[in-house]
Amino acid sequence: MASDDINRRLEPRVAGEEITVQYLSSVPRVRDLSTSGFFILDSRPFQRGETIEFRLTLGSAKPFVVTGMVRRVEPGVGMAIEFIHIDADARRRVKEFISRSDPKKVSTSRNDF
Repeated sequence: MASDDINRRLEPRVAGEEITVQYLSSVPRVRDLSTSGFFILDSRPFQRGETIEFRLTLGSAKPFVVTGMVRRVEPGVGMAIEFIHIDADARRRVKEFISRSDPKKVSTSRNDF
């Protein structure tokens, strides 16, 4: 990933094993999460511009459904997903999850899309 891409983030990110997402992939794993979206590690990412519905679970909380669009693809690595439909309660839950996360796992604000 080019350093310019890393420096464009607007929202802080949090990384951790407590974040899961379900969609049509054999082993989806979230690399990082912000209130604007997340990055999924997947060696076979979808195409840029595709819209996908995800079932997102944060820690042990009840999962919720969001719709996201693939904004950036790293071939063989994964894809950056921007939330295009996330209800107010789900967005609040994401914000709270990030704020409760270990500060060592939270990055500075930059735009990843």
